[in-house]
Amino acid sequence: MVLKSIVDELLKEKDRSMTWLAVEMGKTFDGLKLSLTKGSIKYNDIITLSKILDVPPAAFFQATAIPYKSQSTESLVGEQKEEYNNLKNNLKNCKEMLTALKDQIKDKDKIISLLSKED
Repeated sequence: MVLKSIVDELLKEKDRSMTWLAVEMGKTFDGLKLSLTKGSIKYNDIITLSKILDVPPAAFFQATAIPYKSQSTESLVGEQKEEYNNLKNNLKNCKEMLTALKDQIKDKDKIISLLSKED
């Protein structure tokens, strides 16, 4: 259903109908509508669809029903890679902080044991 809403929005933006799109793709109206609604459209049909509507194929693969953004649409892979890199850097920083904190605890324990021996 998400795919159909994205296609509907693109058609509305281009002032075209679903019937026009079906004819351009060489599909029946009912067959195209059903494949968009069920999300059972074929890979080659998605490529054809993106060429006809003049959008990148990534525009049809939004995780949620996000309105289509013209030229600023990024691929999900790029967004995930950036997010992954951020998480990876955060994990590295946390590990370094953990090591530093463990060293501080060892130093403090050593200081405590030295001070306890003097008494």
